[in-house]
Amino acid sequence: MEPSESRGSAYDLFTRLVRFQTQVWNEVDERVRAGVGVPLTDLTALDLVATVAGCRVQDLVSTLHITVGGASKVVDRLESAGLVRRSPNPDDRRSSLLSVTIKGRRLLERAEPHLDAVLGARITAALSPTDAAHLDRILRRLQDPTRSTTEVS
Repeated sequence: MEPSESRGSAYDLFTRLVRFQTQVWNEVDERVRAGVGVPLTDLTALDLVATVAGCRVQDLVSTLHITVGGASKVVDRLESAGLVRRSPNPDDRRSSLLSVTIKGRRLLERAEPHLDAVLGARITAALSPTDAAHLDRILRRLQDPTRSTTEVS
């Protein structure tokens, strides 16, 4: 149930954003689980490993904003499923470098149409390309940790 009247406060905007994110996450997660058999959490981590050269568990922690324990568990699942491989980090013996296996790349390719179906219906169809680009700029600005809390644009 959505509140009938918005007060226009920052909190209202925050709750609307969180509710939308949760709705879309759940829809995508359901579609990906049904389509390729993995949760969106694992797929998100797998995609990050595929796109970050020399990816480490710490990269998952800092990019996905999850705990070290959570990142380690998802990497353990991905490794057990044969989707990623760990290799020694030549620059730091305490960490491993992660890479996506061929099986992992195939899974990412198979997942793409499922992602596109939900995200296309929920985001792309609802926004013009200009609005989508504007939203992307806003979200990037909001995510920027170096942004001053007093900046206004």
